[in-house]
Amino acid sequence: MQNISPDRGAKVARVTDDSPPRPQITAGEAAELRRARDRMIARDKVIDEMVDNNERQITNEHARGGAEIELACAVRGAARAEAGPEAHEELERAIARLEVLREEHRRLLAEREWLNTSLREIDDGPSPGEHKRSGHA
Repeated sequence: MQNISPDRGAKVARVTDDSPPRPQITAGEAAELRRARDRMIARDKVIDEMVDNNERQITNEHARGGAEIELACAVRGAARAEAGPEAHEELERAIARLEVLREEHRRLLAEREWLNTSLREIDDGPSPGEHKRSGHA
């Protein structure tokens, strides 16, 4: 049965005696439902972080490709007989930039491994009745 509240004009649901009873669950079942919900939320968070990591890896891959082209051009420029100090400075900058991008790539790979492990721990997490977890997920 629905009613209109006179002071707000909003619909208000009223429970009547003919409403079907809600199933009762035990405290243990409620706790297991909360753990399952927490696991689902944690899993969604890890997946969101994995998507972000993938995007950063793709961006890094493209930047490394550009830096490798710049490095090849800088090597060619510094190898010319008439190359001055600017060409050698450009070569050093290109080498440094590529190394920064390679280090970022290594960090992203390590982060991805950590995320993969976290997701496996969540997916292989405690079965019903288990209350202890280990790890960082």
